Amino acid sequence: MNAVIKSDPEQLIGEIKDVFDFLSTLPGYRDSYKTSIGTLDRVLRATGFTYRRLYRMCREHDQELRVAFARVLTAIPLRCIVSVDETHKDGADMRRRRGRWLRGMRYDCLSRAEKNMLRTSTMMAVSYETGVIHCVTTPTPPAQNSDDWLIFLGGLLPTMNEFVPGFPWALQPENCVLLYDNAPVHSAEADAWIAAAGVFPLRLPTYSPDFQPIEEVFSELSNLLKTMHHAFPGEPDALRHALAMAALTEENIGTHFEHCLMEAVRNMPELAAPEGPWREAFEPLPMEREQSIIAWVSEIFKDPFSV
Repeated sequence: MNAVIKSDPEQLIGEIKDVFDFLSTLPGYRDSYKTSIGTLDRVLRATGFTYRRLYRMCREHDQELRVAFARVLTAIPLRCIVSVDETHKDGADMRRRRGRWLRGMRYDCLSRAEKNMLRTSTMMAVSYETGVIHCVTTPTPPAQNSDDWLIFLGGLLPTMNEFVPGFPWALQPENCVLLYDNAPVHSAEADAWIAAAGVFPLRLPTYSPDFQPIEEVFSELSNLLKTMHHAFPGEPDALRHALAMAALTEENIGTHFEHCLMEAVRNMPELAAPEGPWREAFEPLPMEREQSIIAWVSEIFKDPFSV
């Protein structure tokens, strides 16, 4: 959900507006009811965001830049791209507190007790054909910094191939493009090192995690960590992390690359617009939101006590 909000913050604002507009049509609503910034801020905090953060995201969100980047991304073969990013686990309790079971029967959650998951920070690089090609996980870090990024590149860059200027993309070797975001740890010094190693650096536009395949890989990794936490309650944290990493298959990682490619196509008006050749494969997000609100309103008026 965070990736959706970051890639299209206007969609979240539109959905909130639609809900407020719908609430104003309910019986008993008075014009004297006002929606304050504080109310909106509490709603946003439930999704892990704040009013100021969402405002900054909308202000810095540049759709024209995203469209230009999408055209570049679709021109590069997936086999050439190495996606890299970092993720953090805050050491919270990862026990499953909810589950599904037979109706009328109690569900017993089986997991280890008391001890929380180890607090870790992970830098990872994945490719379309070979899956995870480099990964560094460190326990209890204060935060990743530019030095950690340089150390990580020291292990990653020797495994990548050199980009050949002037060659068409069809003739470029695999794993010759490094795709990464604009995190502060990605310093200019590191960019110069990447270019000196012969690797083509490709930075994401601001707030565009939907173009970054490794974001979906990290989501899968989080689910795997919870599974290992549940399946092996008495084993060391390092072993559970290793088992979760080993469960990341090349096939699944490849589908994440393909999904991000489709997201890039969806942002290209000449392909996914109503007059584009792929118009039937994509529905405009505002239209989806409007249809879902209409369906919701219709259902409520059929059964006003279902809310």
